[in-house]
Amino acid sequence: MSHHHKHESEKEEVKLETEASEQEEIAGQEDIPVEDGRDDKIAQLQAEVDKYKDLYIRAQAEMENLRRRTQQELEKRSKFAVSSFAQDLLPVNDNLSRAMDAIPEEEKENDLFKNLLVGLELTQKDLNSALEKNKITPIESVGHIFDPNLHKVVQEIDDPTQPSGMIVKEWQKGYMIGGDRVLREAVVIVTKGGPAPGQEAKEVHIDTTV
Repeated sequence: MSHHHKHESEKEEVKLETEASEQEEIAGQEDIPVEDGRDDKIAQLQAEVDKYKDLYIRAQAEMENLRRRTQQELEKRSKFAVSSFAQDLLPVNDNLSRAMDAIPEEEKENDLFKNLLVGLELTQKDLNSALEKNKITPIESVGHIFDPNLHKVVQEIDDPTQPSGMIVKEWQKGYMIGGDRVLREAVVIVTKGGPAPGQEAKEVHIDTTV
């Protein structure tokens, strides 16, 4: 091989080695930063997704709470409006009952009083139906033991055959509204009660001034 050819061969070999070295350097510069940059971008996007997901969940919860509070407020206002209106109607119902009770038993077969009684009963029936539609229901009293949450005692009578506090007469009917709140207490008469056989009399007194 001539000196010229040998020189050219060495020159070509150096060139190839230089190009290979440059390619390795470029590859080393591109591979690691590109991989790291992609991971950082993914982490950033995931953080954004988590952030907006959390905001969405919070917004949904707040909307549900707002809906519930609004519904409760509407129900409260509706119940208050019905309660106020019912307070005005209850005395009408009381008067209808008193009017029917005022008709003497012997006169109830009289055509005049019979027609009057039918009219009063129909009117009260319609009124009670309207009250029930608005969840206003009568409180059970006669035959039940006095409950200070539902009843108000105006009189006590002696009756040794009944337990103390038994309601024997209803002077004014009481009503509940919505099934969970007293609209008006029932005004009642109760027994003092008597001692059990073989026991000494023990006076039981219910405060009628409440």
